[in-house]
Amino acid sequence: MSLIIQIQTIAYTFLFGLYIALIFNLLYRVLFTKSVVLNLVSNFMFVALNSVLYFYLLFLIDSGRIHIYLLFIFLISFFLYNLLFKKIRWIG
Repeated sequence: MSLIIQIQTIAYTFLFGLYIALIFNLLYRVLFTKSVVLNLVSNFMFVALNSVLYFYLLFLIDSGRIHIYLLFIFLISFFLYNLLFKKIRWIG
């Protein structure tokens, strides 16, 4: 894998981690409801749709290769978003 593809993959993974954190905060009330059935369905849809989106775009960038450092970058960006914007929880 060339250096440019690695940089693109790292940048995409970092941005996707920020995107997931933002969407998670926006949909917090929908993802965690009192109804167990709605809770299971909404969480499954959230994970399934975002996983398909991530892996499809990752496939377009570098033929779908997944490296362990991508998981670390994703987690760092997710927690960085939550650290920086912890007070912004759009719960209403």
